[in-house]
Amino acid sequence: MVAPFIGFRNDGADGADGADGADGADGADGADGAGGTFGISGIGAYSGRRTSPLLAQALSSTQGGITLGYSGIGTPDTTLAPVPANKAFERWSRDVRGHQYEFELLSGLAFDGSVANKATLKFPAGTPGTNPFVINAPTYESSQPLLKDELQKVFDKAALRPDRMNEILTQVTVPYAFFAMVLNLQPGRHRATYELMAAVFRMSTVSVMQFKHHFRTRRPADRSPLIQPVLLTPGHGAYPSGHATQCHFVASVLKVLTGVAAGSEIDDQLTKLAKRIAENRVVAGLHFPEDNDAGEALGKQLAEHFVKKSTVGDSALKWLWDKARAEWP
Repeated sequence: MVAPFIGFRNDGADGADGADGADGADGADGADGAGGTFGISGIGAYSGRRTSPLLAQALSSTQGGITLGYSGIGTPDTTLAPVPANKAFERWSRDVRGHQYEFELLSGLAFDGSVANKATLKFPAGTPGTNPFVINAPTYESSQPLLKDELQKVFDKAALRPDRMNEILTQVTVPYAFFAMVLNLQPGRHRATYELMAAVFRMSTVSVMQFKHHFRTRRPADRSPLIQPVLLTPGHGAYPSGHATQCHFVASVLKVLTGVAAGSEIDDQLTKLAKRIAENRVVAGLHFPEDNDAGEALGKQLAEHFVKKSTVGDSALKWLWDKARAEWP
């Protein structure tokens, strides 16, 4: 995967080409930059990722020159059958597979926002965990004392900004590098794992936005001019946290995929990483701590659904899961 799609932007955005960056999809083009030789004639220009009228005209004139003298269409191969089912996913582009993953993951889900102070996400029958899954309205919206207490926590966390600033700024986009650091992910060796992570981030964006819109909670900086966030406040509600949802979602899926033992060092490190990335959003002044609690719970439940969908049946997700699992012997 990844097709260009809208993520959280500065709230944990998926990034237009997160997985492509990890895979080095444009490595051949990178040497001379977008304006250099490779920028106008490399794979990026040929694929349409970059605009190169020069290459288009060159290809057109070349085609006209080398096909001169042929009569009609020549002798095309009319014996080819459709692509075999067991070869199709490998043949399709990542963005096409990405759309299939998203469709399969969302199929069977139902969001219920009929009650103002809670929202429910119903999963297909047989999904492990809590089904239906309910998130109640944040308690800080219910009373002034609780709101002041949460705001004080956000204000106090600002003391960590000098130490966390590099993390805050680099975690604006999808934090692939941080999970790669823990698991020693290699782009060449773990291509399917990166693609699976991209599918996780993509689904988390779609799912958590339903809850954010339902509760429509204001950000800490809307409540107090003393918060002064170090990043532009995202253009959507605070509750639940998108970063917390995404990172606990991907951490939980990676634990199952890699087969790590509960209580092991990797298990511990993935959990701590997800919590730290979520906490950094509080440090930045963008979230209340309670936003992270709800996001963590949602992320873990989405992981249950993801794993169930990916390990049964005959689907694009099952194909991806098997490919990624084979990377962890």
